[in-house]
Amino acid sequence: MKTSLRLFLGLLFFAASASSLRAADSDLEIHSVPLKIDSTTTKGNEGGANKTQEHWVYQLTIENKGFHDLTGLQVKYVILYTHEQLGDNVGALPKRKTGSFPIPALKSREKLTFKTDAVELHKAVLVGNYIYHSGAKPNAQDALVGVVLHVEQNGQVFAQFANPSSLAKEPVQ
Repeated sequence: MKTSLRLFLGLLFFAASASSLRAADSDLEIHSVPLKIDSTTTKGNEGGANKTQEHWVYQLTIENKGFHDLTGLQVKYVILYTHEQLGDNVGALPKRKTGSFPIPALKSREKLTFKTDAVELHKAVLVGNYIYHSGAKPNAQDALVGVVLHVEQNGQVFAQFANPSSLAKEPVQ
């Protein structure tokens, strides 16, 4: 009985010490919010197009919910969006913008907020009652699809986040 109790306590101690060496996915809470940084509109003449150019970022918040400080973190993300060309019959084309940044240390219960690199989105609408003879839409609009985020510690991915969650399988390269 003593031997099995010692073995159990030894395994319990080993498991507790091993889990403190690496962070777990549940140690981080991650949130994202898309933010429009600026917008510029150019009015077109009759037969031309009104064009709008917008810059968007994601504000990402990472909180260490664990009891241990985390060091050596690297955050890699990809912003997914679609692009439409005015006058084309082709549908929206998928686009990606990747980025990364280091987090040298994240203390227990500490929360960090940062912004991704900006993505430029375009909107265009024909002015007047003009149409394309090809049957193309008289407007085109780029759109944000979402963001995927991987947090690595010492080269190992230990936390993943996707907004919307349907993008979770998207590669972050």
